[in-house]
Amino acid sequence: MRKEYINYNWFFKSEFQESDLELGNFNDFEKVNLPHTNKETPLNNFDQRISNFVSIYKKIINIDSLDIDNIIVFEGVGHQSDVYLNGHKIYSNYCGYNEFKINLNEFARVGENELAVVVDSNEINQPPFGFVVDYLCFGGIYRDVYLDRLNKLHIEDYYFHHDKDNIYVDYKLSSDEDSLIKVEIKNNHQVITLECKNGEKLITPITDIDLWSPEFPNLYSLNIKVIKNDEVIDEINDRVGFRFIEFKEDGFYLNNQKYKIRGLDRHQSYPYVGYAMPKSMQEDDANILKNKLFLNAVRTSHYPQSIDFLNRCDEIGLLVFEEIPGWQNIGDKSWQDKAVNNVKDMILRDRNHPSIFLWGVRINESGDNHDFYTRTNEVAHTLDPYRPTGGVRCSKFSELLEDVYTFNDFICTNKGIALHKKEWVTDTHKPYLVTEYSGHMMPTKAYDRETRRTDVALLHASVLKEASQYDLLAGTFGWCFADYNTHEDFGSGDLICYHGVLDIFRNTKYSAYPYMTKSNKPFLEVTSNFNIGEHDGGYIRYFAVMTNCDKVEMYHNNFKVSTFNNLSGDFNGCFKVDDLLGDILIKLENKTKEESDHLKEVLKDLLEYDMIQRDFIVEKWGKKDVEEAYQLFGKYVSNWGSHPTPYTFVGYIDNQKVIETTKGNQHFDYINVEMSSNTMHTKRSYDVVKITLEMIGNLGNRCEFAFDSFLVKTSDNIKVIGDDIFSLNSGIRSFYVKSLEKTGKGKIEIISPRFGKIELEVDLVED
Repeated sequence: MRKEYINYNWFFKSEFQESDLELGNFNDFEKVNLPHTNKETPLNNFDQRISNFVSIYKKIINIDSLDIDNIIVFEGVGHQSDVYLNGHKIYSNYCGYNEFKINLNEFARVGENELAVVVDSNEINQPPFGFVVDYLCFGGIYRDVYLDRLNKLHIEDYYFHHDKDNIYVDYKLSSDEDSLIKVEIKNNHQVITLECKNGEKLITPITDIDLWSPEFPNLYSLNIKVIKNDEVIDEINDRVGFRFIEFKEDGFYLNNQKYKIRGLDRHQSYPYVGYAMPKSMQEDDANILKNKLFLNAVRTSHYPQSIDFLNRCDEIGLLVFEEIPGWQNIGDKSWQDKAVNNVKDMILRDRNHPSIFLWGVRINESGDNHDFYTRTNEVAHTLDPYRPTGGVRCSKFSELLEDVYTFNDFICTNKGIALHKKEWVTDTHKPYLVTEYSGHMMPTKAYDRETRRTDVALLHASVLKEASQYDLLAGTFGWCFADYNTHEDFGSGDLICYHGVLDIFRNTKYSAYPYMTKSNKPFLEVTSNFNIGEHDGGYIRYFAVMTNCDKVEMYHNNFKVSTFNNLSGDFNGCFKVDDLLGDILIKLENKTKEESDHLKEVLKDLLEYDMIQRDFIVEKWGKKDVEEAYQLFGKYVSNWGSHPTPYTFVGYIDNQKVIETTKGNQHFDYINVEMSSNTMHTKRSYDVVKITLEMIGNLGNRCEFAFDSFLVKTSDNIKVIGDDIFSLNSGIRSFYVKSLEKTGKGKIEIISPRFGKIELEVDLVED
């Protein structure tokens, strides 16, 4: 039997003592389920060392027979772990992000066995630690654990790959006993079979197969059987895909067609529980990246991530650049040996995923190290000759031992240059890929002032537009997907790094809008609510429009102020608007176009210098023109004490009206509630649903400066993760609820002094 999950009913103690290893000693242990964080943290403003300690987990497991191999698999334990069985130390692991397997038989006995895992979550001499790290690494047994109960003859490893001529299934069995290996690769209209004797090669010519791509993520089921004496004694089921990946000097090619990579970098951490989230939330992140941000790629910064996340990337068509753990620092020889082993573990675990197109075999943003990176590349190319390697660097003209020059490009600062040209960075003829941009150049909170949020959205848009037009660039990954907890050396002093296009709960900021313009449905967002008190001097200088429409009309007081045409093309619909008067002066003040343009130039100078300090503007333009520009702007755009009137934007595609949005001063209308799912699936482990509250105004937009408080109560079979009393964060806030039982109906009450009670239900189903 493969993958018998043993996530339920573990015993945990946060302060490990040697006496805890005594058999039968469960004193002061608490009962927990996996995935588990060693310390649930506050949302922010906590001691960064809060999870840095040694803890212990215990579990009683049953072994039915020692005539088979009883193998336990840990998918992720942060960060060094010593595993004991019946008092005997049987394994030590030195990476917080790898999967490791242990055959229990040497010290196992038929019946009950006591398993203990001592987990050191301190920052010790192994990647990514050794210096500073710009992310918190948390701790605990934070991914799944399962048992494989296998015949002594079984499949230890397999590797599906193909070239343009043939399909190969490499395999490794636990012994060279005579046996037959049968392989079936099929989808709903095609079956490919391979068969050989143990020790022979599995190879067959490639036929007319359905290719995998982000647009068409065609997957095949892979079934491998080991047969001895006409009996199936081991069997593996997986999903695989056929696709041709190639980097050339002029870019990235997928299935023999040039393809522009457009992605974001993802940390795997969540509020309160760090890394410890089950399958549903891992899949939810992949869904957001593909179906809400409309990306075609993700980088697993800066370590291998959950199998469930990668499986979902396979399913929905999200290219993955996966890299080894590390951040800037390269340690001593022992440290480097562990990093080389991390390359091996990463590739052996994940090389059957069709979504993975590039291996990251260099420590993120580290300096050159010829011998070390020669080793990491050799391991990668030996274990997977069919995928290229990259190594994320932030230095120009560094030594390139990988196949792709991957570079973190932070030249973009809204000052006219979005990206380096390749020749400014490297003189290699190898391919070129940007792996980070934006990020710390303009960290932005959801509640920052409107102009700052607009600026960072325009920054992302400028990079995306430049990348789409630059043929020598394979693509870009933006920094980053969502805000995350970090060390006090970084972030904004509260242990949150606000670099995400989403907040820490995965809710959108303005900077998400440029990515969302790639939606296959009409999209139109405007980065202002046109409230003058949000802007210096009470005057709105500019805002941005983000759309996939090819024409947008802008109305004020039911008058068409401006028409923006010819917006088709990659990210041409992401633009700055600094003219709020448009054609008003021509049509309502009987000005000529020349007079209107002149007065708007005067106005731009006035806005630039805050209107109040305008002496030298008067000298430049003359008192009459300055006064007229001032009065007209107040009359039609922004007048203190007047009743604010909204702006309406209408989007057209092929001259057909497809979308409309109105922005302006608004009052509360209703609370929108979204649940990630109405069902918790509890067979494998506990499950989690995310619930999002958003305050919507009468114009249909988020009330961005709403911070109302809520209390959440649940039935006894479910529980809120983290705070059950919280405030909206700029009009929106999510929270997580986990299952405590396997079946039943969970009830949730969301209570607000202002809005009353909201009642929700979720089904707990053991499937």
